[in-house]
Amino acid sequence: MRTDRSAKPPDVALHPAGRDVESAVERVELLETQVQALGQAIRALIQGMEETPDQEPDAERPARAARLAHELLLSQGL
Repeated sequence: MRTDRSAKPPDVALHPAGRDVESAVERVELLETQVQALGQAIRALIQGMEETPDQEPDAERPARAARLAHELLLSQGL
């Protein structure tokens, strides 16, 4: 028996059962949103830890930044 190796594999191999193209798009959009939230949280943390010469030292600033980062992550279910 001869097999044709140039034949396209079945779509099932490309899209596992229960995972169609629409769900893949939804998952990618969710990941993009989560990555943006992570970026915002990291930015908040960096700004909270950053000391600049034109600002007075603020001992509470890192804690506020950490709370903000935490809230950003929670808002996206992370």
